Amino acid sequence: MNQIKLNGTQEQKERYLRKLVSGEHIGALAMSEAGAGSDVVSMKLKAEKRNDHYRLKGTKYWITNGPDADTLVVYAKTDPDQAHAGISAFIVEKGTPGFTAGRPLIKMGVRTSQTSELVFNNCAIPAENLLGKEGEGFLYAMQTVEWDRSALLAPFVGVTTYILKRC
Repeated sequence: MNQIKLNGTQEQKERYLRKLVSGEHIGALAMSEAGAGSDVVSMKLKAEKRNDHYRLKGTKYWITNGPDADTLVVYAKTDPDQAHAGISAFIVEKGTPGFTAGRPLIKMGVRTSQTSELVFNNCAIPAENLLGKEGEGFLYAMQTVEWDRSALLAPFVGVTTYILKRC
């Protein structure tokens, strides 16, 4: 949701944010891939521009809310030769032909949300679902990682502080 708020067009914000904020829709962020993890530059998912749409080909892995998400922000390489400058972000909707979410993965912890693989099999995404500008996806991903990692760290700091006070 945050990436749409920060980098989306007015039309994208109006179309997606209200449903995400209200809980009517579930969101997901698709960055990680098998063999690349959260190293965005090493991703393999490709997005090829064709007239008025992009064709996404490849997979994402370990995607929180993957099997349940209605609205997803997906990172893909639009120009593989440009490393980080060749990455773009797209808004993908559940039910888009060529897009499927795998079965939920079995996890040891954090069972409050389901996680899965996402498969993009020549999935056509309208050009108006490009989030922000082509080639700026790496910057958007780093905004997300910066916030997520600091938010994820907070509970561990709290638990560690609690345990140390008890010792």
